[in-house]
Amino acid sequence: MNLFEIALANCIRESRQENRQRHRADTTPSTTRAMITRLAAVAVVLSVAILALNTECERYERQLAIAVAATRQ
Repeated sequence: MNLFEIALANCIRESRQENRQRHRADTTPSTTRAMITRLAAVAVVLSVAILALNTECERYERQLAIAVAATRQ
């Protein structure tokens, strides 16, 4: 979750800096597209991280089940 929060904070900070430099009427669609692209990239990274953690958790559970079964014999 920290990676997502950092990326979101960077997006917010960059947009605030851009707004200070430009007036709100000068906002172009490219800045909106850039924000959407950044949020999509963050979502992909978060999804990959969750998938990796889920896979490792399943592998750990299997190893734990084997160890428990070995101690019961």
